Amino acid sequence: MPTPEKEKRRYGGASFADRQSERRERLIMAAIAVFGRAGREGATVAAICAEAGLTARYFYESFPNRDALFLEAFRAVQRELLTRLDQSIEPADPVKSALTAFFASLAEHPGPARVFLLDPHGREAEMQAAGQEAAARLSQLFAPGVTGRLALSGMLGAIIQIARTWIASDFAAPVEEVVATALPFARAARDAKAMGTSAGP
Repeated sequence: MPTPEKEKRRYGGASFADRQSERRERLIMAAIAVFGRAGREGATVAAICAEAGLTARYFYESFPNRDALFLEAFRAVQRELLTRLDQSIEPADPVKSALTAFFASLAEHPGPARVFLLDPHGREAEMQAAGQEAAARLSQLFAPGVTGRLALSGMLGAIIQIARTWIASDFAAPVEEVVATALPFARAARDAKAMGTSAGP
């Protein structure tokens, strides 16, 4: 029988670890695509493997189950979205530019948008933690300087619900209109801070 060392030898110039990493990345990208089309409950391991061009053997080489893959897909979409937002901030109007980048990115990438916002999150502790990380960063971008939990929760909840409704409508309204709808909620959080009413419990 071949030894583990021989099984992990270089193939086509790539090491076993490199090939394994590349397959894992393909599965994550495939998961984003399939989840975006079919939703979390409708995305099967078979469909994800077919999208990635890999067998189930390679799926289970990288992930213990579909939920573990969904968590990584969510994190990947989250990182990409937040990177775009960070790169789009305009000092003259950081809040409006962050909201514009947020909604424009959702419209440009509808599949990942559905992964990020439409499918149910929070059923697992790790998903809750990932969602809280994203919420914290979005709060900083949409309401910089505001620390009160009540104001931030209300602001972000309203903006996320606007985004969910917009995605569910297949992005029927133009980005500018959605930004104009969301902007007052961000400003309300800022105004609450100025009035000293955003301390939260």
